[in-house]
Amino acid sequence: MSQPLRYLSRCLLVFGLLAPPAFADDNHFSILLRLQPELVNVSGSAAEARDRTGWYLTDGWGGGNKNSHNWGALFIDGVFRVTERTRVVGRLGFNVDMEGLKDGDAREREVEVGLDGPWGRLMVGRLETPYKTAGLGWDPLNATFMQARANLGRSGGAFGHGGYVDNALSYSHAFGDLSFTLFGAVDDLSDLGSGGTSGNHAWGLSMSLPVGPVELMAAHIDASEFQQGPDNRSGTKLGLRWSHDAWTLASHWERRGSGLEDGDFLHANASYRLDSAWQLMAGFSLFNDRAGNNDGQYAALGVRYHMHRRFSIHGGVRHTDRDDNGSETIFGVGIRVTLATGNLLGS
Repeated sequence: MSQPLRYLSRCLLVFGLLAPPAFADDNHFSILLRLQPELVNVSGSAAEARDRTGWYLTDGWGGGNKNSHNWGALFIDGVFRVTERTRVVGRLGFNVDMEGLKDGDAREREVEVGLDGPWGRLMVGRLETPYKTAGLGWDPLNATFMQARANLGRSGGAFGHGGYVDNALSYSHAFGDLSFTLFGAVDDLSDLGSGGTSGNHAWGLSMSLPVGPVELMAAHIDASEFQQGPDNRSGTKLGLRWSHDAWTLASHWERRGSGLEDGDFLHANASYRLDSAWQLMAGFSLFNDRAGNNDGQYAALGVRYHMHRRFSIHGGVRHTDRDDNGSETIFGVGIRVTLATGNLLGS
């Protein structure tokens, strides 16, 4: 069974990274490695039910699982100019955690290639959805064991704030301060008999607009019956973030369909920079379960010490509690490291 967008993206990616440069002064090839070891202790009734209590070495934590919604990655990036105003851009990303390179479909992060110019950016391959990327970094605890996503604070999974989608296409552009992204993914599994696509394609969009110290954000995703999945697999997100001096405050609301979490998330967080090194962080969320009375709460406190722009130490505590499922408390410390080559073509 053919997967045309996946094969096209990977062929173009190889071409984009290895082809001879058209303009030698505007080429880029780099390798970036992200690592985040975290030592954590987990307790609570929900953790006991999953047999997930005690000490763990992990990278991220989500949905009661270690090394989930993690930060570690290996990226290979390439850029070269093909016309005076157009560039080919490509990224090959691998998913790395404290157990090494992930297996199966989780092994790759982005596998994408496309064109970038004054008319916008068009990308094809294995992509993040605009629903995920819109406001993803607004949570200062994101991708740590204290994060809100997949922990009753924000949605997780491929059609939330985690994961990637194969056979996808995205287009991004900006009109003045208004930025938007359109996204679509081809469903090639639902009609196995004909070997074609069924029409149950996934789609999404996001928009962001800064207004003075406030940034406004909106996003939507619909993957109903995509890849033989459930109906009503859709979500809508609205948010705003305010920044001034050392303070950053952010909040967003998510409405998730019955094919996803079937509930509403209301999340807020705050970050305060004491100086160039110390950062204090906090988050709080409420989850309203529309399917029943299994509501939930999320709360976290953390601190980060920035020793260098590529090296920091963080620590803190997170607590989640759901009416029927019980509680989970996790505390610990972690190190975040970024190793980058810079432009290998420029050396």
